[in-house]
Amino acid sequence: MSGDLMQVFFDLAEGRDSCVAGVETLMGRSLEDKQLDYTWKRLVKGLPSNRKQARSGFAVALTSLLREHESLKTEDVMQYCRENCLPSGHVSHKEVRDLYAGYVFCTAALLKSGRLVSSELQSQVISEMLSILLKQKLTIKDTVYKVLIEVLDAVEDLSKVLPLFSEELKLGWPGCTTERLALISYFDLRDTALVSKLVKKHWNFSHLHHPQNYEKINGVLQKLVCEERIRPQLDTILGALQKSKHFSLKKAAKVFFNVVPSGDNKNTVMFTVSHLVKTTGEEKVEGFVVKHMAEVLGKSHTQSPESVRFLTSEIKMRVCSFTSTENKLSLVKGILALKPRRASCFNQILTAAFSSVPSEECEKFCAPLQEILCQPGEEDKVAAELRSDCLTWMVQVLRQAQAKVVFEVTKFLFVLSFFEVKSTLPDFPLVSVPEPALSKESLELCRSKFNTCLKILSNVPSSPRVGLAEDGRYWVYHLLSSSISLVTSDSLSLLVDITQENEWRVLWSVIDEVEGKALEQRTEEDWAFELLFLHTGMLLFEEQSHANAILNDVHQCYEKQKTKSDENWRGVFVDLLISILSYESALLRKIASSLFRVICKGLDAETIQLIMDALSSAGTEEEEEEEEDDEEEEEGEESENDIASEDEDDEDSEDSEDDEDEEDEEEDSEEDLDDEEEMVVDPIDDGESEDIEIGDADEEELKKEDERLGPALSTLIQFRKDEKAFKKEKAVKKVKMVQFQVKILDFVEILLEDVGFTPSTMTVVPTLLRLAGKPSLSEGPIHDRILAIFKGLFAIKSEKLTVDFSEAKKSVIPELQKVVLKCPSKKIQQLATQTLFLLCKKHLSNPEPKKKKRKSNTGKIPTKSDDVFGVFQVILQDLLSNKNTKSDKNVIFQVIERFPDVRGDVTSHVTSHLSSDITLFAKMQAISLLQRILSFADAKVLSNSEKILTTVGSLLSTLLAADNPSPHHVRECIKLSQRLHVVSTKVEVTPPSLPGSTNTALEEVLSSDLAAKYNDLSSLAKKVISAYSE
Repeated sequence: MSGDLMQVFFDLAEGRDSCVAGVETLMGRSLEDKQLDYTWKRLVKGLPSNRKQARSGFAVALTSLLREHESLKTEDVMQYCRENCLPSGHVSHKEVRDLYAGYVFCTAALLKSGRLVSSELQSQVISEMLSILLKQKLTIKDTVYKVLIEVLDAVEDLSKVLPLFSEELKLGWPGCTTERLALISYFDLRDTALVSKLVKKHWNFSHLHHPQNYEKINGVLQKLVCEERIRPQLDTILGALQKSKHFSLKKAAKVFFNVVPSGDNKNTVMFTVSHLVKTTGEEKVEGFVVKHMAEVLGKSHTQSPESVRFLTSEIKMRVCSFTSTENKLSLVKGILALKPRRASCFNQILTAAFSSVPSEECEKFCAPLQEILCQPGEEDKVAAELRSDCLTWMVQVLRQAQAKVVFEVTKFLFVLSFFEVKSTLPDFPLVSVPEPALSKESLELCRSKFNTCLKILSNVPSSPRVGLAEDGRYWVYHLLSSSISLVTSDSLSLLVDITQENEWRVLWSVIDEVEGKALEQRTEEDWAFELLFLHTGMLLFEEQSHANAILNDVHQCYEKQKTKSDENWRGVFVDLLISILSYESALLRKIASSLFRVICKGLDAETIQLIMDALSSAGTEEEEEEEEDDEEEEEGEESENDIASEDEDDEDSEDSEDDEDEEDEEEDSEEDLDDEEEMVVDPIDDGESEDIEIGDADEEELKKEDERLGPALSTLIQFRKDEKAFKKEKAVKKVKMVQFQVKILDFVEILLEDVGFTPSTMTVVPTLLRLAGKPSLSEGPIHDRILAIFKGLFAIKSEKLTVDFSEAKKSVIPELQKVVLKCPSKKIQQLATQTLFLLCKKHLSNPEPKKKKRKSNTGKIPTKSDDVFGVFQVILQDLLSNKNTKSDKNVIFQVIERFPDVRGDVTSHVTSHLSSDITLFAKMQAISLLQRILSFADAKVLSNSEKILTTVGSLLSTLLAADNPSPHHVRECIKLSQRLHVVSTKVEVTPPSLPGSTNTALEEVLSSDLAAKYNDLSSLAKKVISAYSE
C-alpha cells in the first residue's frame, strides 16, 4: 500500500483540521478495487480505536466513502462491522466499550450516507442497538441511544419495529429503567395510539405521562447518573412529559424540584429543573416554580456546590426576566424569609432582583426591607448581617427611584439613626424599635447609609439646579425642617445631644433669610450658602464639633458677602472648604467641590495660592513621614547589626574561656570528668538561666520555665499587635492624605475649567509639575489626576486663555524651565514644554501694544520672536553645554517647527556653540539641529552660511585627526554642507563660496582611509566640492 494512503489514515486521527484534509485527500484519489477494499475495511476496523480522534475521523471518512462509491455493498460493510466490532470471547470491559462504540459509529456512518433504507436491515440494526443499549454499566449509552433514535426516525412505519421492543416495554413500572422509559416516551411522541394499549395493559394507566405518574417518573429519573453532557434519554422523557395534554407545571414542580440535587443525581435534577422551567411562557406559573426552587435551595443542607451554583444562576436569570412586579416582589419576600440559611446564594439573587426594579415600583420593594430593619429581638451575628444587606439593597433601589421615594426612605433612615422610638409614629408605622435597640455596629452602618441616601437626594436631577423639590426648595431643607417636629415629638428621644440653641438660631436665621428671597432674586452665592448651612445642620446630628466650626466660619463669610465688605471673605470660605475636604463625610466633600465651583470665578491670586499651599503641605507631610520611617528602619538595622557584632564578640570571649577550661580539664582525672558530666545544674543560678532538656526535666521545672517565659512572650505578642495596628493606622492615614490631595486637585481642575488660564491661575502650573515630578508620585491617583488637569489645560478655549506673558516671564516661565532642565521624568518634562508652547502661542497671537518702541542698548527693538527665543534659549544652552543634560533636542525641533520666526536666532546660537569648546557629542547635536532648521528652506537662516561652512570644515579636520574617526560623524558634516547649498539654490539666494579650510577638509576626506572604505563618503565629498565650485 502506498505511503500517501497510509498518511491519510494518520491524518484522520490527528484532529479536526487534519481530518478534513485527510477526507479531501481520500476523496480526491482514484482508488482501484483492491485499494478501495483495503480502505473501507481499514476504516471499519479502526472505528473501535480510542487513539486521539481516530473514531470520529474514521467515521467521517467511511461516510464519505460510502456516498462516493455505490459499488460498496451495505450488507458487506455491516457484516464486516459485526465481525470486527462486536465482542466475542473473553475481553475486558474497556475493550467491550470500544468495540460497541465502533459498531455504533459504523451504524451512524451507514445512516448518514443513506444506506439504511432496507426495512430488514433497519430491524437488524435496531435489534442489535437495543441489545447494546440495555447492557449494564455501559458508559456510552448516550451515544448508543442517540444513534438508535436517529435510526428509528428513519423508519416510516413504527409498527414494524415495535415488536422488537415489546418484551422490554411489557416490564412496566417494576422493571422500568431510564432507557426503557425514554424508549416508550419516544413511541408516545411519535404515535400515541400505537402504544396506548400497551401502556394501559402493562403500565396500569391510559396515559403514561399523566400527573399521577410524576412520582414514578421522578423515581426512575433519580437512577440516571448524568454526566457533563446531558443524556438524550432525559430530553426525550421530559419532552414527552411536556407535550402531554395532561401536563401541569405546578404539579411537576412539587414532585421534581423537591429532590435534593446532590451526589450522582445532581446533574439530573439540574437538567430537569432547567428543562421544565425554560419552556413555559406563563410568568405567573414560572414565578411559582422559581419560588419553589428558592425554597428547595433554602431548605437543603446537603447540596453539592455544583447544584447550589446551578439553582442560584437559574433563579437569578428568571427573576431578572420577570415583568410582573407582584411576582418579583413575592419572590423577594419569600427569599428574605429564607436568607439566613443560604446567605451567599440569596445575596446574589436579591442583588440581581433589586437592580432590575422599575423606578415607579421602588417604594414597594423598600417596604419589606424596612420591616426587617425594624424587627424586634436580640441582634445576633445573623440578624446583623441581614440588616447590613438590607441597607445595601435599599440604597441600590434608591439609586433608580423617584425623588419622593428617596426622600421618604432617607427620612426613615434619619429616624432610625438618631432617634429611639418610644411609641409608634403615625407618619412612620414601620418604625418601632423595642428593646433591645440596634447594636452600635448596626447603628453606625445605618448612619453611613443615611449619608449615602442624603447624597442621592442631593443629586436628584431638577431645574434650575440639582437637589431641588417641586416647590423650588432643596430636598435637604424639607428633611431638616421635619427634624424640628421629630425632635419635639413625645414618641421619640434623641440618641445624640443637639442642644446648641445659639447655633440652631444662627442656622435658621440665614436659611430663612435666603428662602425669603424670590427665586429670580437669588444669586449663586445665596444658593451656595443655603446649601452649606443645610448640610451643616444635618452634620449637627453626627459631628457637633465639626458642625460648629463650619457654622461659625460660614456665617462670617455670609455676613461679609451680604454687606459687600471689602474684606476677602472668599479666602476664608476657600479655607473652610479645604478643611471640609479632610472630613469623613463623602457628601460634604462633594458639596465642597460644588460650592467651590460657585465662588471660584471671583478668587484672587492670594486665595489661589492658598489652595496650592494646602496641596504642597499635604505632600510635604507625607514625604516627612516616609523619611522618618526610612530613618527608623535604618536605625533598626544599625541596632540589629550592633547586637549581632556584640553577639559575635561574646561568642569569641566564650570560645577563649572554653579553651582555658579545656586546658584545665585536661589536668583533671577521668573520674572527676565523669562526675562533672553527671552533675545536674540548677536552671536558675545567680539570675542567669540555662536551657532545660525537656526529656530530663520534670513537670515542676517546666512550670517554672513557663512562668519565667510567660511575661516575655506576652510582651512580644503585644508588641507585634501594636506594630501591626500602627502600620494599619499609617496606611489608612496615607490613603486619606491621597484622597485629600485628589480633592484639592478637583478644586484646581474646576478653577482652570471655569476661570481659565489667567494671570491669577497660571501660578498653579509649577506647583502641579513639582508635585507630579516627585519619585513617590510617579504613578497613582494623584499623578493621573494631574495629567488629566494638564490635558484639559491644553484643550482650553482661546477666550479663557488670558495669561499675561510679561508676568509669566517673571515667575512661571523660570519654574517651567527648571522642570525641563532638572526633572528626571520625561512625561513631566513634556508637560512643562507643552505649557511653554501654550504661553508662547498666546503671546504671539496677541496684537502688538500701541506705544512707542524703545530701543535696547544694542540698538535692536525687541520683538515677540525674541521673547519666544528667550524662553527656549536656556534649554538650548543647557543642551549644548551641559555634559549631564536632561534636555531633549526634540524640544528644540518642536520650537523650530512651531515658531518659524525664531529659526534665525536658533541658527546663530547653535553656530556659535559649534565653534566653541564643547564636547563632540554636543557638536553632533548642533549639526543635527542645523540640518533640521535647513529642512524648512527658510531664507532667514542663511545669514550664517559662511560661518556654518567654516565651522563644518574645522569640525571635519578635528574628526579626521582622531585615531579612529567615525564615518557617521563625517557623513553628517558633509550632508550639512550639501544641504546648505541646496537650500540656498531653492530660495534663490546666491550660495556662499566654500571656505578654503572647508575645501581642504573635504579633500582630506577624499584621500582618507574612510573614503576608501565607505564609497558614499567619497561620492558625497565630490558632490559638495563640485556644487560650490560652479
